[in-house]
Amino acid sequence: MKQKMAFTENFNDPETFQKNWIDNSWKSPALHQLENNHLKIKTRPNTEDRVKVRSKNTFTTGSYTWRIFIPEFKLYEQVSIGAFLYHNEKEEFEFDFEIGSGKKADREKINLKDDEAIVFCVSQFSPSNSSHFWVKMEEYHNFTMQLLDVDGFYFVKWFINDTLIKELQTEVKSNIKFKAHCSLENLFFMGDKPPTKENYVLFDFFEYKKKTD
Repeated sequence: MKQKMAFTENFNDPETFQKNWIDNSWKSPALHQLENNHLKIKTRPNTEDRVKVRSKNTFTTGSYTWRIFIPEFKLYEQVSIGAFLYHNEKEEFEFDFEIGSGKKADREKINLKDDEAIVFCVSQFSPSNSSHFWVKMEEYHNFTMQLLDVDGFYFVKWFINDTLIKELQTEVKSNIKFKAHCSLENLFFMGDKPPTKENYVLFDFFEYKKKTD
């Protein structure tokens, strides 16, 4: 798939969505739909649902932004919004935002209030590296990654609402192509107990730009 210089998805047209995205749910029903100009993803209570969609296009260096409505999560329950880049051809690489209530111990490390969600900014491989931050629940937020080419390898920056919060020099070659993902998953490591209610997330838009500031 040829890389585009710019790509914007507003989740407001089913035909365009079907052309550019594909279901990538893992052993789960495809509980996602376009609704009121958003991509709405749901997971069921007391399950290990992992509901995901991914772009058909692939991307390299540039700026990636997801605008997401973060709902209110029950404290310490195992559910996580994912806005991430993934490559799994000969090798596996992944850069993430993972957003949820989180475990009690992780929340206490950064003194989260009950109306705040934890945000993990993660490189899964080469190197494995994770840092945690926060956002208010029941609000929209912009989550941006910039992938820059530094001497042939990706230098990654994470932003929340245009504020730089993390930088990482990786060992991932800058010609590696990523697919963008939007997800909601009941992940055991993102809480202390299984979810007791149906959860949801709203993706307002996704945007990729080849050139970064």
